[in-house]
Amino acid sequence: MFGVHFFWITSRAAGIAALLLASAAVGFGLVMSGRLVKGRTQDLRPVHEALSLATLVALGVHAFALLGDGFLHPSLADVTIPFASGYQRFWQTVGIVGGWMLVILGLSFYARARIGVQRWRRLHRFTALAWVLSVGHSLGEGTDAGRVWFLAATGMVVLPTLWLLIERHAGALVAPPAERADAA
Repeated sequence: MFGVHFFWITSRAAGIAALLLASAAVGFGLVMSGRLVKGRTQDLRPVHEALSLATLVALGVHAFALLGDGFLHPSLADVTIPFASGYQRFWQTVGIVGGWMLVILGLSFYARARIGVQRWRRLHRFTALAWVLSVGHSLGEGTDAGRVWFLAATGMVVLPTLWLLIERHAGALVAPPAERADAA
């Protein structure tokens, strides 16, 4: 019914989609938290949320499609537990840790009333670390990591988001203490 490479191609496509969507979601989140759109974050929140949820769906397809891969033959543990797989253990672990962080931090939005909004905001900032891990996983293990089209597509969404992230943290480091307190 399915071709030999169906599950691998599906996982590959979903992984690329997850990376692009996560980059856009993190970028929107950084724009919302910055000074560029003060007072207009309500307009961007549905876009940020939709991108975040689409990222989680693509991430799930990416991981679980591998279970049908005829070359790797991974187990459920191999695609969900860090260090379980023997295949490119470091980069796979980076991807699994980043993936779980994205899932937990992304879904924590729906529990922010129970967590407390301020605590949730501090926790949600770790999403940027999860995103950096996912970029590392893509560039370190991805089938297409060295291909020009992949690097161009990745660069189009990763570089602006990386710039926003650097700008956010560099600004927080050099801003006067009163502004840093407002930004937090």
